[in-house]
Amino acid sequence: MHLEKEQSRQRVKEIRALWREFDPIGVYANPDSGCPPDEYDNYLASCLRLLEQDASTEDLAKYLSYIVGEYMGLGTTELVLSQSIAFAGKLQQWYASAWLGKHV
Repeated sequence: MHLEKEQSRQRVKEIRALWREFDPIGVYANPDSGCPPDEYDNYLASCLRLLEQDASTEDLAKYLSYIVGEYMGLGTTELVLSQSIAFAGKLQQWYASAWLGKHV
């Protein structure tokens, strides 16, 4: 099933909120930080594509670990890996509960 424009916008709004909650670099920890709401938007489309392709938790976590560890520069640590695995599972649960089988 293809998403209508409003559904697509809603899906992006929801995954943006999940990324803000994940907040790997801590920019939203302080409500007065003035960080723009789209800080993590560069990663949303890739995550959605992986979810649409039914990527495994491991594959999604590898992508997240790369983004957080390498691209954001936090290093590849056990903490980054465990947080990436947890967030990958959360993304999969969210996607399965509302968006499974729906594509742009």
